Amino acid sequence: MKRSFLLLLALLAAIWAASAQGTDRAPSAWSIVAAPSVSIPLLAGDFSANTLYAPAFGGDLAAEYALHTDLPLPLSLRLGAGFSSAGFLPVGEIPVPGRLNEALLMAGISAAKVLNPKLSLRGFLEGGLAYGSISSGGSAPYGAIQAGVGLDLKAAKDLTARLETAALYKAGLYLGVGATLGLGYALPERAQAGLPAKPRLLELLSLDIKNIFPIFRSYYDQNPVGTAKISNTGKETATNVRVSFNIKQYMDAPKECANIAKLEPGNTIEVPLYGLFNDRILDVTEATKVSAEVFVEYGVDGSQTRSATVLVYDRNALTWSDDRKAAAFVSSRDPWVLDLTGNFIATVKSERNPELAKNLQTALAVHEGLRTYGIGYMLSTTRPFEQAVLNPEAVDTLKFPRQTLTFRAGDCADLSVLYASCLEAAGVETAFVTIPGHIFMAIDLGITQDEAKARAMDQNDLIVRDGRVWIPIETTMRDSGFLEVWKTGADEWRIASEKKVAAFYPMHDSWKTYAPMGLPADGTSVSQPAADKVKTAFDIELAKAVNAELSARIASLGAMPASGPAATTALNNRGVLFGRFGRYDDALRDFKAAAKAGSVPALVNLGNVSMMRSDPSSAYDYYQQAVKQLTGSASLYLSMAKAAAALGKGDAAASALANVRKIDPQAADKYASLAQLGASGTRAAEVDDGGIVWF
Repeated sequence: MKRSFLLLLALLAAIWAASAQGTDRAPSAWSIVAAPSVSIPLLAGDFSANTLYAPAFGGDLAAEYALHTDLPLPLSLRLGAGFSSAGFLPVGEIPVPGRLNEALLMAGISAAKVLNPKLSLRGFLEGGLAYGSISSGGSAPYGAIQAGVGLDLKAAKDLTARLETAALYKAGLYLGVGATLGLGYALPERAQAGLPAKPRLLELLSLDIKNIFPIFRSYYDQNPVGTAKISNTGKETATNVRVSFNIKQYMDAPKECANIAKLEPGNTIEVPLYGLFNDRILDVTEATKVSAEVFVEYGVDGSQTRSATVLVYDRNALTWSDDRKAAAFVSSRDPWVLDLTGNFIATVKSERNPELAKNLQTALAVHEGLRTYGIGYMLSTTRPFEQAVLNPEAVDTLKFPRQTLTFRAGDCADLSVLYASCLEAAGVETAFVTIPGHIFMAIDLGITQDEAKARAMDQNDLIVRDGRVWIPIETTMRDSGFLEVWKTGADEWRIASEKKVAAFYPMHDSWKTYAPMGLPADGTSVSQPAADKVKTAFDIELAKAVNAELSARIASLGAMPASGPAATTALNNRGVLFGRFGRYDDALRDFKAAAKAGSVPALVNLGNVSMMRSDPSSAYDYYQQAVKQLTGSASLYLSMAKAAAALGKGDAAASALANVRKIDPQAADKYASLAQLGASGTRAAEVDDGGIVWF
């Protein structure tokens, strides 16, 4: 038996060697399979507990024939022979001498399900005759049957690794489980002496594979890179037709493109080809030609392969047939982008104005930060964006954000990609704006159109889409401040929109088709501009933005009445605007004038300004004056509680909170800790949560 096992191993080696030599002919319907085996008895022949037989080891050798049918699951017939040898279980602790040696002859049928071009799942059922002999004497024949499943992994064109497991019953002996791990070899047509070669059914008539752009490596997983035309030139129906595509250098495995149940004789189909490319394709820095392969498999063993030469462009290449393609270069997770943007935002954090839109100030910080960094505008030397109107299929070059930061210059598309990457990294949604011959970008302000009107923002300076308000930014104006590049972008958008030649592409919508790609981390780091220069540039431009919006909102209040209650109200309203924007001297001037004329809201607002200036003593005095005339305001009592807490007046804070509770219990619960703060003493900054309520 040991000699037989060694012979089986020698046979497996011979099969491997034969496969390695290869053949130019298609494999036939015949295969041979050889595999070592193990059987583990679980129950005795009468289904009682097994107390006699130990596991058996041996091997199987089988011949298989693939049936050609119209069934969706390919069928095969199998005839095999096997041998095994097993010892006996000890009785108690006493060993039982001898061995049971068996020879088996089995026949059966199997059905396969192709999972992908290399992997198949099979189910099988076999029955036959076994002949067993005991080494100590005695022998007998008996029936055997097994049913199980297996996995077939195609290791080469005609070689398959096989793993099988089955339930095994040997009549009168035992019921158990068995497993084999071996090799299957598909015999070439020439091995069938005297038999005519089986005609090939399918022909790959033509391949049409487009040039490949690495930046769209994820895009090709769902969108075809080309097509293959396949025809059934035979006289039989081709079943289970599988088509796959592969470029070995840049794909980890062939991509299955189609699985067709039937292709009738005389029919021709065109199959789209897809590719799932790995990260290595982003290492291509010069256009290069590679070999692509298309595999067509059908039935059990029918196959055809055809190769084509494909041009893979460099990672920066694209065409402008669809302006949304630029979104693939917007890399908000690039280490340089994250580092630089985070530095800009942190540097100006304390300088922000609480009244201006948050996203506007973030965009301002990014613009002024990149300006300080030294980014310049440089027209592309290859094929600038403006020529796309003449030939949208011409190949252009677009920089990744890290490359633009390295070169410190770029054209309109490069700079728009860089801006969008930085702003997306800061949590601000962006969009590309295109007009004939030019591309720039826009940011989502994060406010509604009604809020924009309430801020007296000029509607001509905005882009409104689906209820969202955006502001365009002309990214090429490298020596201009934020308000100027905003104004220029708005003018460009407005003029092109009137001519109906402007397009607007929200980044997150574009990413659904062209997923963002970034350069792999390379261990380098960005050189940060001086923080004081970034802060100074931000402060200068922020002051302009504040003045612009404040002036517009004051103008929206209308002309100031000369006297009377209307003048008092107007003074208070203007003072509120000054206070919201942090212009406290101007706010105090108007509030004092209104308070002198008898305005109670102005008294409250004088207290608010005092709190903003960390003067809780004056604030508390103003609130006390106001509450004598305005007793039903929870906001006023809450402001008193904050001022009292800041002064360490616990009793006064508790008293004010008690009045709050009568009017607004939820607000009283939210700020209940003010009484404890007041009792222990604290600073105004510790109780100011930014929730100033202007009257």
